[in-house]
Amino acid sequence: MKTLVVTGIVAATLTAAGLGSYGVARALPAEFPLVYAEKLDPAATGHVTIADPATALTFARVDRGDGPRVLAVTAYGKGLISGVDLGGDFTEPIAAFDKLGYEAIRAIATDPGRKRVTVAAADTLTSLDTHSHHVGIGTNYKEHQAEATIEEPFVFPKIAEPTNSHSPLPVGAGLLDYEVELGIVALNDISAATGVPEHLGLVLSNDWTDRELLVSQIEPDNLTGGAGFTNAKSQPGFLSTGDLFVIPADWAAYYTKLQLDLFVNGDLRQRAHPDNLIWDVRTMIAKTLAAGDRTWDSDGVPTLLTDRPGVITRGTILQTGTPEGVVYRAPDTRQRFLGFLEWAGSFGTNADSIVDSALQVYVRDARNAGVYLKPGDEIVTRADGLGQIFTTITN
Repeated sequence: MKTLVVTGIVAATLTAAGLGSYGVARALPAEFPLVYAEKLDPAATGHVTIADPATALTFARVDRGDGPRVLAVTAYGKGLISGVDLGGDFTEPIAAFDKLGYEAIRAIATDPGRKRVTVAAADTLTSLDTHSHHVGIGTNYKEHQAEATIEEPFVFPKIAEPTNSHSPLPVGAGLLDYEVELGIVALNDISAATGVPEHLGLVLSNDWTDRELLVSQIEPDNLTGGAGFTNAKSQPGFLSTGDLFVIPADWAAYYTKLQLDLFVNGDLRQRAHPDNLIWDVRTMIAKTLAAGDRTWDSDGVPTLLTDRPGVITRGTILQTGTPEGVVYRAPDTRQRFLGFLEWAGSFGTNADSIVDSALQVYVRDARNAGVYLKPGDEIVTRADGLGQIFTTITN
């Protein structure tokens, strides 16, 4: 009897201590650190540096009332884009490049006798007209690996129609996060037989993510398997693209000199230097082709990485990965502790595992703190030599 009493006292003491610790931990504020404190110069968004056509061809798609047309862009200033209409029946730049070739378009763009067309950057169409089956690369910058606690890059399908540079984005029901990314675009089908092509396209992009949906579907023991990433990154509007499309003469030299910035309400949140990518473009292409007939879940449908096994089809965008500075952080010590206590207190019924329980605590903290994107937020994504995206978050 005495033993039972002692056991009961010990259990009660431990329970009280646990409840006390839980209360203290719940009372502590959650932390969501920002990486940068730099402000956007309002004048910076009026212009984008355009590469000399000898270095890279720059395109925009416009519609002045007679259907989509392709401009070989030569200037971008005061919010206006100027260039030469490539004429013919061209409605998108990949077809124009395929038909005319690099040197012919360079000659057209630099011919002083050609009439220049000027349009507002806000009135441009999507800079490329393509399909909806694309490829995402996860955690391809070391600093982002650290904040996400994923130790190597991985691939997943991204099923989304590209939207133009001024399309608003509904906030949705989850936790909406941003990700500035360089997009690499196949100008023709790429396979093991073709090898890496001489020319690739580049486009600025934002890989929007519903973090709440993602953490509800990931496999904590196999993060690089990519489970949940397709669904969380393939919602309507989740592939914003820049107002320009670029085809460099030497893509490998060009993309490594770029700097991609993302601002939220005028505050710098991300700065990407693609020369710091863990997998370079050649490696990304090789990893994509090697995926073969492996499938990922896309809203209940088994989905290949590319629309044909072992082929990166023309117009496919490879989103090369995002740097540090996203809103998401892996659960911290406090959230893991609370997750354990809530999982133990529910006898494992609140979540599939302690890790899943900690992720639930993270989502609750994030909602209470209001740190994710919300209606009225203005996101500016830009890169000289590449283009800009202006996104307003709506209800």
